[in-house]
Amino acid sequence: MSDKSSTISAESTDSSEGDLASARVVKVAVIGTGLAGLASAYYLSTASNPRVQYNVHLFDENSSIGFDSSSVTATDGNGIERRIDVPMRSFAGGYYKRIISLYKSLGLQFHDAKFTYSFSELAEESGDARTYFLHGGRAGSFRQGGKPSLQSRLKWTSDFVAVVFWYIYFSLIAALSTPKGSVSCENEVSHARYEAPRKKLFGNGYGTLGTDDESSIEDCNREIESLQEFARRWHIPAWFIDRFVVTLFSAMSTCDADTIRNSPAADIIDYKRKTFGQAHYLLSNNSRSAVAALTAPLAKDNIHLGVAVKAMLSEGTTWTIRTLDEDYHHFTHVILATAPSRVCELHRPLVPVFRHVEANTVKVLVHTDDRVLNFLKSEDIRDLNLLKTSDGTEATHVLFPGIYQTTSPASLNGDGGEDYGGRISKSKVISESVFERVVRTNGLVDAVAKMRRKQGQHNVWVTGSWMWDGLVLLEGCVASAEAVCDGIRRKCGDDQVALPKRVI
Repeated sequence: MSDKSSTISAESTDSSEGDLASARVVKVAVIGTGLAGLASAYYLSTASNPRVQYNVHLFDENSSIGFDSSSVTATDGNGIERRIDVPMRSFAGGYYKRIISLYKSLGLQFHDAKFTYSFSELAEESGDARTYFLHGGRAGSFRQGGKPSLQSRLKWTSDFVAVVFWYIYFSLIAALSTPKGSVSCENEVSHARYEAPRKKLFGNGYGTLGTDDESSIEDCNREIESLQEFARRWHIPAWFIDRFVVTLFSAMSTCDADTIRNSPAADIIDYKRKTFGQAHYLLSNNSRSAVAALTAPLAKDNIHLGVAVKAMLSEGTTWTIRTLDEDYHHFTHVILATAPSRVCELHRPLVPVFRHVEANTVKVLVHTDDRVLNFLKSEDIRDLNLLKTSDGTEATHVLFPGIYQTTSPASLNGDGGEDYGGRISKSKVISESVFERVVRTNGLVDAVAKMRRKQGQHNVWVTGSWMWDGLVLLEGCVASAEAVCDGIRRKCGDDQVALPKRVI
């Protein structure tokens, strides 16, 4: 076996570790190097202490770290070389508290993106698109949120008044109301973890949120109100929900419109409530800076890239990770930071848990073809240009002069064409990436609840953007990673030692 470090005993001592010479070594495999996998590895690696040392190994079949593997470097229209995150890694204040805390603790710099928006709609009959709203975001310029060029002033005035009225109403409802089934299992258990007696809560097992007690999550079987049902109950007009709420969340979650309409209203309302008036941020030095900081505590020999994991084999109390080329032995714990479909391939006992979880594929193009925004007048182009279709939302981000990132490209005028709907020439495509995106449905809500019962069984753990009570976004990666690492530390008898300080 070429990797000497992979043969370390699951629980041993290493006299070369100085202050950690007497620490018990717990070997952990993390399969997947997206943000969930990186955060899990970072939290455990930096949690090593005089009692327990965590020897963490990362595995990924890609030749580069997953969180940054699709990002590209390109030259903009001014001849400046730019590093471009694919997909875009923005995060909003209020909702992304864990990510912001993590990035601050790592010393990473981020800035207010001050996005502006254009909203357009594809007419199914004619195949043409028209712009119906411009939004200045936090840019502070009325001009950037002004009248669309082809809209009459009378029409724009009436539409603007209606949108403002229903936006204020929707914001008040989001702030004051509680969607049915909105009590988060995560919040319930997390709160109980600190308030309830330890013996009653922890028992003999350890779930993601500190419990295997099924009674603690029985409310997950509650009736879950969809966004569509919530809007009807509060008499919010369908045009407002479809044109603004569904369009925005379809772009943000990269899923179809019907999925957003039928998604738990609690997810949408929670996001709206927490992000009201908050800024949207971007890392100042792109995702590479996060990757470098999160992998810094790991030994270089423990990062296994271009290694396709084929199976997990039980060796009594430990696990062997089998790859195409060799086996890696003696892992006490395995963290699966991958898509649900991949989790099921690697650990068959979890197939019944995830059988009703849905996922779709999302295409993201980085390109230099300005035809992609031909449906807009030049004066209507904004930072983020959203095109509402019957299927979902195409989003084109003007990254830098002459460089665009288009997610879920749509066809206009009935032209499917070879060049991405006749609007993006293949010769101008810098990169094309396809992602599997888990869809937040009642099936996923049920799967997350079931997985909480099974977390840590046979020392196998699951984490990811979808493995929490909320929208399938980056915040879920960090939330689930924190919870899994807490569970592993408790199972190792290491829970009395504080986790690395989180900066809020």
